[in-house]
Amino acid sequence: MKNIFLIIIILLSIFACNNNDNKKTSDKLQIYTSIYPIYDFTKKIGGEKIAVYNMTKAGAEPHDFEITSRDMANLSKADLFIYNGGGMEHWIDAVKESLQNIKYVDSSSNINNENNLDAHFWLSPKNAKIQMENIKNGLAEIDSDNKNYYESNYNLYASRLDELDNKIKNSLSNIKNRNLVLTHPAFGHFCEEYSLNQIAIARDEADPKAMAEIITFIKNNNVNAIFYEEFSSSKLVDSIANETKIKTLTLNPIESLSEKNIEAGEDYFSIMEKNLISLLDGLN
Repeated sequence: MKNIFLIIIILLSIFACNNNDNKKTSDKLQIYTSIYPIYDFTKKIGGEKIAVYNMTKAGAEPHDFEITSRDMANLSKADLFIYNGGGMEHWIDAVKESLQNIKYVDSSSNINNENNLDAHFWLSPKNAKIQMENIKNGLAEIDSDNKNYYESNYNLYASRLDELDNKIKNSLSNIKNRNLVLTHPAFGHFCEEYSLNQIAIARDEADPKAMAEIITFIKNNNVNAIFYEEFSSSKLVDSIANETKIKTLTLNPIESLSEKNIEAGEDYFSIMEKNLISLLDGLN
């Protein structure tokens, strides 16, 4: 079945390559990324030396992304494809097998995931720093003439990540409650880094038993807030909040940003700052 899938993808990509979308539109290095945080990191490191294209559209849910023949055709012209890793891109092995002439960077290389946490590595600034380093190394490998440029950009953002890490650590050191109740189990690495206890419930619906268990947990552990994603349904969250009389607050896993947010200048750092404000409000 896998071989049939690969043959179909290859044939479709060859067909799609005949369209004008596959023509290079820039003399800069053509870098493709899989999801928003990797796109943002790559833009920061590559700067003016590269043209970056993100496979996942702004505001789209990356978990639901399915690669198309047009995606394959566009990707075939890449000088480098940088992806998150850790299973976030379930389609990556098929792509690697059918497009063997482009270079790939797994940004999660060297990240410790021995506890098999979720693949949202970037929500830990320390992991984000490793991802940026992997991106920097990948760019320098294919463009050694600009190695110092990429190194300089990396050093700048590595320092900012260190500052962010220290700020979060200091801010969360004296919170009253370390139980983080949320609707998307994306903060495993963040919680591990800052000694929080992630309690995740289904984003859209939960069976009566699960509902009763989470309500009991909230009441027994003096939880003050439940966190949900801004663009997800708040029906379940509102129901639990009404039953337990706690606050509802947003927490952004930064999987994808809307066009509006991007145009407003939002990025990884600004969203992480907003997340910290929300956490301090809900955990105190």
